[in-house]
Amino acid sequence: MPINDLNSQEFAKNLARQAVEFVPKEFPDEQKNYIAKKVYEFSVITGEHLLKQYKEQFDDNQAKTIVQYIAEWTFHKAIDIINGKIPREHWDAILQQIAFAALKAALHSFMQKFEDAKTAAFIEHNVKTAYEENIKQLVKANVIEEGNIKEILSQSNVDQMAGEIKSNPSPEEDEKTLKYATIAILLKKLPPEKVARVLSKVSEGERKNIESCMRVKDLESKLDGAVMNDYIRSLKKNLTANSKPSVKKFHKLFKQLQEKYGEEEIVNLTLFERSGVQRFLSECLFENVIKFELSPHIVKILYNYLNSKLAASSS
Repeated sequence: MPINDLNSQEFAKNLARQAVEFVPKEFPDEQKNYIAKKVYEFSVITGEHLLKQYKEQFDDNQAKTIVQYIAEWTFHKAIDIINGKIPREHWDAILQQIAFAALKAALHSFMQKFEDAKTAAFIEHNVKTAYEENIKQLVKANVIEEGNIKEILSQSNVDQMAGEIKSNPSPEEDEKTLKYATIAILLKKLPPEKVARVLSKVSEGERKNIESCMRVKDLESKLDGAVMNDYIRSLKKNLTANSKPSVKKFHKLFKQLQEKYGEEEIVNLTLFERSGVQRFLSECLFENVIKFELSPHIVKILYNYLNSKLAASSS
């Protein structure tokens, strides 16, 4: 399926807005704006490149995920550059190399159909390698002192953010993280086309969170198995409850049809229905207790049929 719905500029704007919210509070507005600008710039470039060169090879979800990878690493390494006290005139060149390394690794991973965890690890490795090479080049050019390399390379905003989230989760964040992680584990077992279909039915924010969880290496080992199984059971129970129509509810609705149109009209419309359906309707219309059970889904179909037919005949 080709890339159809990717709007590079709008998607890049959303990523840039999100990036600003996570910039360290101590950063002045000038640095915050710079980071947002670079996230936007490289996201647009990536999106346009995918549309021109890879429109038929990737679908919308894959394209957005690739753009998101480039945005995330641009964001993290921009913060590392600033925290590493690298001279301002070298920021642009370093980030350009970072974005290129991330894109090259992402394209290779997706073309080779790597698993999500392997893709994330491969991109991270290439980004860190490119960053380290850039720092060493600055040492050779006498821009920074060799003794500062270790301190500069120790800056890792991505690790710091991961540590903060792990050590200070709120109860609501715990619940959301468990939800997204559980869904991610389940989706990992599905073929790509089914995963895309499921993710297309959730909001963009939820999709990004689920996809982030899917990229975590050995996700299952990072969760308490008993807690996760309890959540899966609860999730299944809620899904079943939400998807299963209530027979009691339809009993009341059939009564409302009777009051509005009369039982004769209803009986005439169901003269040739199966005996089970007629018996169920009879108990709905003329008795307070339903002894004969029908599948809730059949009851729903029956109600919708009668409601539409009765409404049409009375108009």
